[in-house]
Amino acid sequence: MTNEKPILVETKELTKYFTGKKDLLNLHPQEVKAVDHVNLTIRRGETLGLVGESGCGKSTLGRVILRLIPMTSGQVFYEGVDIGAYDKKQMWQMRKKMQIIFQDPYSSLNPRMTVYDLVRAPLDVFGIGTTEERREMVISILNDVGLDRQYLNRFPHEFSGGQRQRIGIARALVLNPEFVVCDEAVSALDVSVRAQVLNLMCRMQEKRRLTYLFISHDLSVVRHVSDRVAVMYLGSVVEIGTKHELYGSPLHPYTRALLSAIPIPDANRKRNRIILEGDVPNAYHPPAGCRFHTRCPYATEQCSQEVPVLRQVGDGEHMVACHRAEEV
Repeated sequence: MTNEKPILVETKELTKYFTGKKDLLNLHPQEVKAVDHVNLTIRRGETLGLVGESGCGKSTLGRVILRLIPMTSGQVFYEGVDIGAYDKKQMWQMRKKMQIIFQDPYSSLNPRMTVYDLVRAPLDVFGIGTTEERREMVISILNDVGLDRQYLNRFPHEFSGGQRQRIGIARALVLNPEFVVCDEAVSALDVSVRAQVLNLMCRMQEKRRLTYLFISHDLSVVRHVSDRVAVMYLGSVVEIGTKHELYGSPLHPYTRALLSAIPIPDANRKRNRIILEGDVPNAYHPPAGCRFHTRCPYATEQCSQEVPVLRQVGDGEHMVACHRAEEV
């Protein structure tokens, strides 16, 4: 398509394994495959939603892309350049372009620092502007996120959860980044405040031309803010497409089960809930073949033996890793 936005961030076979517990003889450490050969593209100016159950590797993937934790193997490209090969000095400069909004506004802010010090800290680190210019930058970004300058000398404990998250957003955006990982950025907020913060993030994206990787377990929130959506299960991406493709015609049985759990705000309508059998497999010993086959009602012998490849289905951008997607 000629009108496609250029790719800003891309991962190729990105992998992150954590060394976990050892065997009974304490000889061979076992590995948790938190992120396992993930291929993603994030276009400039879009919001890519990333959903899945808790523990599926969503947050780990976001942090590996930002190189907050080292990758085991694979590549991360930013504007076509492999930043996975960057040394500390090169990666330091990339921090201006890549930021993160954390999940918990209570623990992500230093309780001993004032709002002014918290938001000004990134400017101090990179030596941007004079003291007066930094003050004006802080006041400007706080105004953009809906906080008045009268709050400058207050401490985090004096604010509500929604206000604290606004401070976190201001701190992430004060350097004018291009790419922001939103790691469950609204999940710790009250429902009444959640919509306000989501609308704020959408306004800031439009105003500052931001690109978001929006990580969440709440599919209704992801549908509201995302252009495209990727679904993860046990460290792997099992389906990806535009939000209209994924919510309108989900292809993977796991995606269908997730969508069936979204509440409908209408007492007269009922949704056919899909209840998955069994528990999520042990991350130390994931199943062979398709990792979802132990809970999938459509699984065949092929599913237990062959790992499905993420492939395009149809003429759009819809991709799925399922042997029986067309039949289902």
